[in-house]
Amino acid sequence: MKVKNQLIVIVSVIGLCATAACGQRSPVSPEAADPVAAAPTAAASEASNASGRAQPSVFTAACDITAALTDFRTALGPLNPNVVGEQNGGRREVNWDAVPPAFTNTLTFPGDFFNQNFSPRARGVVFSTDGTGLSVSDNDFAFINRAYDAQFNAFSPIRTFSAIGSAENRVDLFVAGTETPARSTGFGVVFSDVDQLGSASIKLLGVNGNSLGVYQAPACPGGFSFVGVQFATPLVAAIDIQSGHGPLGPDADDVSDRDHGPARDLVIMDDFVYGEPRAIR
Repeated sequence: MKVKNQLIVIVSVIGLCATAACGQRSPVSPEAADPVAAAPTAAASEASNASGRAQPSVFTAACDITAALTDFRTALGPLNPNVVGEQNGGRREVNWDAVPPAFTNTLTFPGDFFNQNFSPRARGVVFSTDGTGLSVSDNDFAFINRAYDAQFNAFSPIRTFSAIGSAENRVDLFVAGTETPARSTGFGVVFSDVDQLGSASIKLLGVNGNSLGVYQAPACPGGFSFVGVQFATPLVAAIDIQSGHGPLGPDADDVSDRDHGPARDLVIMDDFVYGEPRAIR
């Protein structure tokens, strides 16, 4: 009986030790414990990397926009000469003041004016609209509506830009002075007379037309607003620009014009600033 009791005690102790051992796990990493779950697929890694690359830096300012615009220019890099061909980084700009009188105050500004194969018109941007045309003005579009002379102003005198027959226009990027599609690290626009938040914005598009986000310009009635977006790598192939809640026109009044009846927020554009268009590879 005594021997039997001793055997029972020994078996019990062994059982307790086994139970304690099962409650403690050796320091094994999750990867070693489950190598299939720990190893991400190539597609998952690519998606993760793309997500990291797609986090932009956004620059916005209202009324006093000089500091934000300077910071955006600095982030994109030095201003490149307006020559044909791809430059190694840096930025280009369109301030409309290179447009000659023959193309000023008309409703038929050529959309490819700033993508010609000679300097200074080799800047890699082609403009289009779903409206009836494009226009550059040296009198703040008073040639369309005399009230606009007091309504709008040029940030970098004296010419400004607008779509005609629509409040929307598009910019497609090319290697400067060529028909080679390109991408940029970022794009920014100076708007004039944004009365309401949401009236002016830029939608950046990737190579396949995928949205890289919509970014609104802050409001500054009677003044200037700026929005610019920069990515770490060239992702931007095109830009859809919303400039106001309606198009300019002889009978189109701005919301800030108190002498008239119902109206919409009308907005025009000045400087475009963007990273050097690089060939899609």
